Amino acid sequence: MAALAAMAIYNIACGIKTGEVRGSSHWVALADDPTRFWNIVVGNSIVLVASIAFLLVLNSRRPG
Repeated sequence: MAALAAMAIYNIACGIKTGEVRGSSHWVALADDPTRFWNIVVGNSIVLVASIAFLLVLNSRRPG
């Protein structure tokens, strides 16, 4: 869990540094590039599903 939290913090820091995180309306900047928008949506969805699957696998391997 600590590694996942560290990765999330790193991604947020990189987004702030590059200017991709601009507040609640930062998605408006992607209106001119729908391909990039959908790449981000699909990529985040894949990461979310993989993270949940990983946590379920860890939970199922719990001894006892």
